[in-house]
Amino acid sequence: MQRFFVSLILASTASAAPLPPVTPFLEHHCTECHDGDVKKGGLDLTALSFKPEDRQNFERWVKVYDRVSKGEMPPAKKERPEAGALQSFQAALKAPLRDHELAQQAKNGRTVLRRLNRTEYENTVHDLLGISVPLKHILPEDTPLHGFDTVAEGLRFSQLQIEKYLEAADAALDAAIVLSKRPVGINQRYSYKNELGIRKNLDTPPGTLSDKTNPKSGHRVMFRENDKEVIMFTTGDYLVGLKQCRLPGPGNYRIKISGNAFQSEGEPLTLMIYSNNYKQKRLLSYCELPADKPREFEFTTRLDGTEHIVINCDRVGRDKKGQNIYNVGAAEFQGTGLAMQWIEVEGPLSAEWPPASLKKALGDVPLTELGDKQKKFRDGKQLGYELAPTDVKQAIASGLNSFATRAFRRSLEQDEAAPYIALANQSVDAGGTFEEAMRVGLRAILTSPAFLLLEEHPGRLSDRALATRLAYFFTSSMPDDELMKVADAGKLSQPAVLKAQTERLLKGPKAATFVTNFVGQWLELRNIDATTPDTKLYPEYDMLLKLGMVTETEAFFNELLTHNLPVSNLIHSDFAMVNNRLAEHYELPGIAGEQFRRVSLPKDSVRGGVLTQASVLKVTANGTVTSPVIRGAWVMKHLLGQQPPPPPGNVAGIEPDTRGSTTIREQLAKHRDNESCASCHRQIDPPGFALESFDVIGGFRENYRSNEKGANVKRKLRGQNIWQYKEGLPVDASGELEDGRKFQGITEFKKLLLDQQDQVMRALAGNLVTYGTGAGIQFADRDAIEAIAKQAKADGSGLRSLVHAVVQSPLFLSK
Repeated sequence: MQRFFVSLILASTASAAPLPPVTPFLEHHCTECHDGDVKKGGLDLTALSFKPEDRQNFERWVKVYDRVSKGEMPPAKKERPEAGALQSFQAALKAPLRDHELAQQAKNGRTVLRRLNRTEYENTVHDLLGISVPLKHILPEDTPLHGFDTVAEGLRFSQLQIEKYLEAADAALDAAIVLSKRPVGINQRYSYKNELGIRKNLDTPPGTLSDKTNPKSGHRVMFRENDKEVIMFTTGDYLVGLKQCRLPGPGNYRIKISGNAFQSEGEPLTLMIYSNNYKQKRLLSYCELPADKPREFEFTTRLDGTEHIVINCDRVGRDKKGQNIYNVGAAEFQGTGLAMQWIEVEGPLSAEWPPASLKKALGDVPLTELGDKQKKFRDGKQLGYELAPTDVKQAIASGLNSFATRAFRRSLEQDEAAPYIALANQSVDAGGTFEEAMRVGLRAILTSPAFLLLEEHPGRLSDRALATRLAYFFTSSMPDDELMKVADAGKLSQPAVLKAQTERLLKGPKAATFVTNFVGQWLELRNIDATTPDTKLYPEYDMLLKLGMVTETEAFFNELLTHNLPVSNLIHSDFAMVNNRLAEHYELPGIAGEQFRRVSLPKDSVRGGVLTQASVLKVTANGTVTSPVIRGAWVMKHLLGQQPPPPPGNVAGIEPDTRGSTTIREQLAKHRDNESCASCHRQIDPPGFALESFDVIGGFRENYRSNEKGANVKRKLRGQNIWQYKEGLPVDASGELEDGRKFQGITEFKKLLLDQQDQVMRALAGNLVTYGTGAGIQFADRDAIEAIAKQAKADGSGLRSLVHAVVQSPLFLSK
């Protein structure tokens, strides 16, 4: 004991703050294992000074506080602290840790200066200039911290980023400053009867079947002239092009198709429409075509002018016997095909010309329209207009002042735009045109710190800074005119006004941006392509299923947000958001059409909540096998807000058994028998075991799938046989929580997890604050997070109520 106190005295020298009055508690409950002799876990409490200004020392004391508060320490076999002693310890240690961080926040703020991430940059430039050209692919990837790419500490500057910002600014200005003649658009209906590649195969008399083959693709077509349509049978992922349609230039296009399934015995068929520039293909849209009766489907999309339109269908090219059309021939083939009546393309769509982006970029500058005889060209395109300002330098000053005010998201300080105006004037003095000079100034503004950085000062945010934070929280873009008007009037910080503006943004056309960007990072949906399922084990996985996985989770979150449904629905809900493809995957009958909608689940359904959604189940698995450890850690981190401890460095990982001779539970038993692993696995494994009833693509299973040779299991999809795999060992989805409560399967586990719905509320509140403020949750923020959760609970525990509580909290209203 004497050694203990001597160590504390030596450690608490002038360079360290006084140790909080926790010595008796530590001596009684902790130092037996955590002293200089035993030093279990590498922790010697007898030598640990109290230096909160040292981040590593601060975090070590926070870890001591947390492990004791959660009951993890002292270990279960040791004497448990009395309630009064535990509360005294918590209070004594919490106060100095919290006060230290609060003092730092008062001085510097919670959030360090942060720049726009790639998505925010693209959206902001789009809104500034009224353009839609892709930009974020030009910029380097952002580094997420605390799970989000909005966190300031991860958004650094580099020489490469500066170069890429210049490149992106040039691309944006090229798209905005358009002086060419109005492009001659197209508005035409095309038939595959006239497609040259198909026409060569249709050399048989009208009304008969063609059995010609494209030797490179194995593509078969059948033509019935009196029906005025082309019946297509495709093999594999072959894309049927529409080369007769040549796009006149970049812009938005309206595409309309008419088609139906053929020889499908009443089953619908999914048509996918892509763009293809021979470097990459891009899915534009998809729709379900009914059997035998044509359906017209329409959508609008942006095309860059160099792309071709191509189509493809799922589950065609094989008949019921599994025979490939390549071997049978079109004349004898009885499997499903695609009947295409026509494709209609209209665009580029533009209500005015020159486009509105020209005025947004250059200001209200007079234009002179060039006649047909006044032929002037730029980049191979004939100009239709010339800029004709009366006073060039006055027009430059006016245009750059106006643009900088909008770009900087606030009123300008005196002469703040002067450097940009001076750059533009230098261009004029050197013989440059008004347009060239404006490009110089605009380029400088779009790469300036005032544009790229969110300006916030320590303490409570100004109304304009609050408007910016609110806008980027919900729209990932700059504040709109109404929000800035309210902020300029100094009214936004009023609680009622702030609530009204929050509601307006949540109901606005850009609210989907919040759902996509927040949910995609919070639940790791952006990792949906990180692994590719084994095609032999999971042949039913395809692009449409993958798209449906992500869309379901986003639609589910949006449903909770729109209708202010309780956050407990994240654990379990009596409904799901599905379309036909996902309903088929979940074995929910009677769902037709590609549109997602709310569907009530049967009482005995294993679905409901986010844990059983295919997106979550896929991003927590590799392409072959599942791991309870990975899934359990995901539940702890993302749903409960508890960071799972890292695995010991001296313990080997588990190699997946693709043959199916052992289950993952049997392989994990060795880890759980290891004393250094057991304590962590008792927390991590149970949620993972509960989710073992779901395979790597989120399908429900009672047995694992195996690559071993042997008797196969036949599976069907859309009435067609697909790959036959071997059924492996049975799944055991039972488990026991750390507190001793047991469960049999996912349904019982979710009932137990509902006891922790307050923790789920706190965890979600923390994630919303992190995403919205650009800073991770600190020790000093915990009380504020608790207050947010309590406020939302008092308002009915709805998700929308939680979002409002976040926006009204001191954490959101302050830097």
